Amino acid sequence: MSKASKIGIIGGAVILFTVILYFVAVPREETYVSDDWFETYQPNDKGPYGTYMLKELLDTNGMFGNFLELDTRLEESLEDDPDVNDIYFFVGGKNYLSDSSTNYLMDFVAAGNSAFIATESFPYELRAKLFYDPDWIFNEDIYDSTLYLKFQHPDLAAKRYQFDYIYNNSHSIHIWKTFDTDEFLYIEPDTLVTLGETSKDEVNFVKLTHGDGALYLISTPYVFTNVAMMRRDGFQYAENVMRHIPPGRVQWDRYSLDYYSDRSSEDGEGGGNDGKKRESILQFITNNPPLFWAFIVLVAAAILYALFKGKRMQRIVPAAESKENTSLQYINTLSSLYLQEKKHRKLVRLMEKTFLNFIANRYYIHTQKINDKFIDKLVMKSQVSKKELKHIFETFDQLKNQAIVSDDELVSLYKLIENFYKTCR
Repeated sequence: MSKASKIGIIGGAVILFTVILYFVAVPREETYVSDDWFETYQPNDKGPYGTYMLKELLDTNGMFGNFLELDTRLEESLEDDPDVNDIYFFVGGKNYLSDSSTNYLMDFVAAGNSAFIATESFPYELRAKLFYDPDWIFNEDIYDSTLYLKFQHPDLAAKRYQFDYIYNNSHSIHIWKTFDTDEFLYIEPDTLVTLGETSKDEVNFVKLTHGDGALYLISTPYVFTNVAMMRRDGFQYAENVMRHIPPGRVQWDRYSLDYYSDRSSEDGEGGGNDGKKRESILQFITNNPPLFWAFIVLVAAAILYALFKGKRMQRIVPAAESKENTSLQYINTLSSLYLQEKKHRKLVRLMEKTFLNFIANRYYIHTQKINDKFIDKLVMKSQVSKKELKHIFETFDQLKNQAIVSDDELVSLYKLIENFYKTCR
């Protein structure tokens, strides 16, 4: 293969890899890369379904004054300053206002304040006050991954705002809610005002006058989440929605995002008091897709384990015992016999053989003849002096050549060898 062909192949591979990386690894504008897709709607949550960007918009657009967060029931936390337009503010998938809190809110609005509620599920007591039939406040659901919204205001009517529902980093079908305005109790033209619609003229944003104040209701809270506001259409839409509300002090209701005990409404969707959120473990798992799939995998694994592990199994084969090295025991026995029979010369040869085997196994030095080269290697590895080693081997040679070896000479040789074992490296 020529050099030019190799360069062409490598260049083509690099270009192909770059294209694949661009389309696979680089997030698109409509993609929100995250592992947490829990719908919190919390103003301090920077995840896909938090409302941190909306809170930043309220803090920085100059239309609103002090920003308060309500963490208890409205009766205890919602403030009414007669010198400013106080704004009750709520964004969430479901609003859990209690009956008493709803009545308190309506009195708050009637006193000249505002209420902004963006949710797909309004509390029952509020629905009962605003609709002919509180159980049928929405049109037929819209099942689509994309929704186009617009405003009624002449200065904003020309623009269409596109919202793509993103879940788990990809487009998904979503159930969009729109109001059935024929069911509103306040149907006089000066009381009910349509502020926003879909591209098919289905109402999603209304204003209701109540006493000296007004309620602003939106049926599509998704448009205020971080994942929606990351796109230009989402941010501009939220900004224009806020322009419909008179400037004042925002009081963001975080408390009514959660479900509390001691329900007081007819259908169980009204608020509560200071009880804790009641939700079974199974409900919590099914409401969180990652936990739900983990639960499915766990159940499937348990079933497979029961099917395959429950079969008759082969008896456990006991581990084979390792063979014990009995050579040292054999040498000790043999030397005892030699000692008892006064065969000292044979015992000397046996001691020499054992000593050389020790050196071979420990230092990997093998020899058939004891010479200076062998002793020098042994000195270097054992760190025993050459003089001491030569003395040991000379003693071996001396005793092997003697006709009679005394007990004292045998003991002296034994002490020399033992001293080597103690001092060698």
